[in-house]
Formats: sequence, structure tokens, C-alpha cells
Amino acid sequence: DMAAHRNVVEEFWRRTEHLKTIIPEIVDAQIGYNYNDGDVFNICIDSIFRSREDLETYIQHPEHLKVREWLNSVTYDKAVFDYIY
Repeated sequence: DMAAHRNVVEEFWRRTEHLKTIIPEIVDAQIGYNYNDGDVFNICIDSIFRSREDLETYIQHPEHLKVREWLNSVTYDKAVFDYIY
């Protein structure tokens, strides 16, 4: 239901904002919510890092791993991709 999805998004946003304060490798991170009913994906995170090494540091950071574990417990399908622009 939309209210439950919105609650997950708000909690994910809160947790991501916290990560931004404790992991200096994060240049920026924005959370988006898909309002289209029936779509597989509901949450999008667009993060910016200065280098691939900074991204790897973030991926392995213990606090990021906690957020990832929580998100995996409340969501199903996900797609992750990293790109350089």
C-alpha cells in the first residue's frame, strides 16, 4: 500500500541523511520515490562520490551495511548500477 511504501521511503531518507553526516566519501545523495502504482521499484538513490575508491569505501562502511541490511528486510527487488559521467 502507498502509505507503507511512503513510510519506508521516509525512513530510508532519514537513514541516508545520517550516512551523509558520518561517511565523508559521500559528496551527495538524493532519495526519490516512485509514485506509479504497480511498478517494481519504489525507491531510487542517486549518490555522488569523487572516485571509485570512495564508492568502495562507502559500500564497505559498517553503517552503510546496516542500512543496506534494513532496506533488504523491507523491500524485495532492487537494481544497482554505478556509472561515471
